[in-house]
Amino acid sequence: MRGAKVYANGQPIDLAIAMQAAEWLTTLMSGAATPAEQTAWRHWRQAHPEHERAWRHIEHVSGGLRELDAQASRKALLHGPMSRPASRRKSLQLLACMASIGVAGWFGARPEYAPGFARAALADASTGVGERRELTLPDGSRAHLNSGSAVNIRFTGTQRLLQLVQGEVFIATARETGVPYRPFLVETAHGHAQALGTRYSVRQGDERSTVAVEEGAVRLTPRHGDGSLVIRAGQGGGMTAQQTLPAHAVTPDIWAWRQGLLLADGMPLRDFLHELSRYRHGLLGCDDAVARLRISGVFPLADLDAVLLSLPNSLPVDVRLRTRYWVQVEARQQR
Repeated sequence: MRGAKVYANGQPIDLAIAMQAAEWLTTLMSGAATPAEQTAWRHWRQAHPEHERAWRHIEHVSGGLRELDAQASRKALLHGPMSRPASRRKSLQLLACMASIGVAGWFGARPEYAPGFARAALADASTGVGERRELTLPDGSRAHLNSGSAVNIRFTGTQRLLQLVQGEVFIATARETGVPYRPFLVETAHGHAQALGTRYSVRQGDERSTVAVEEGAVRLTPRHGDGSLVIRAGQGGGMTAQQTLPAHAVTPDIWAWRQGLLLADGMPLRDFLHELSRYRHGLLGCDDAVARLRISGVFPLADLDAVLLSLPNSLPVDVRLRTRYWVQVEARQQR
């Protein structure tokens, strides 16, 4: 991160102070800060206005935590409790590593220094795990963010651009009345999805971006490839950074998340758990012995614990809650 220029609330701030704020954050969020450390943290904040400015900013972009209740803060960052007080050193090392990597992103640095979670934290609009959000864009278009998603809104006099930082977004585009006409684009890590009078969703994964079109059509253009592909209503498609992927038929079930539902029709159990994991903190594991079992039904995303605990009612499986944030689905044991 050498040479990085960092900002708090749009104004430059000394990198050393930014790092100090990140170190204090890791100490307090470890859940094991001593009374002396908490007192020293307060003294540090009061020692200089720049300290307080740095702290307020990093507190805001790391989740709006106020008094940093130790247990709640630790869970918010690590999605799980520490098992023993003796894990203090290990947890601090992990948190310090995260802070040193992410401090430039936390403080609004140049994008090349910001890791994925920092880019999401700094995005114009975002949702947490299990949260959904609907936005009205400057042209009147509607954007519906799925769980764990983030977008930047980049509208200019020549284009309407939505940058999908992570996750999934459903777009209902408004009619463009300006002159000159501004195309509506969703940009992902893999390319552009251009609306052609459309209602559609774009989902960004690690290796590809996928699109499903409810109404109208969408043109997919890979970032580094030649050519493009038009996806029409009732179809889905995708692209890597180098090429488009074949179009295929989709059903309205693919957008059930907008109503807070997951619809499964003979879905392999491993795929089902993978979809659930988008809406729940922690790990959802699946043994190979039951991964190909098929599941069907309509499942509420607002109560995933109940969904998981109901699995043995319809499948020959046991659900093991190793911790609150680690659930393993296994073959049913003989009793």
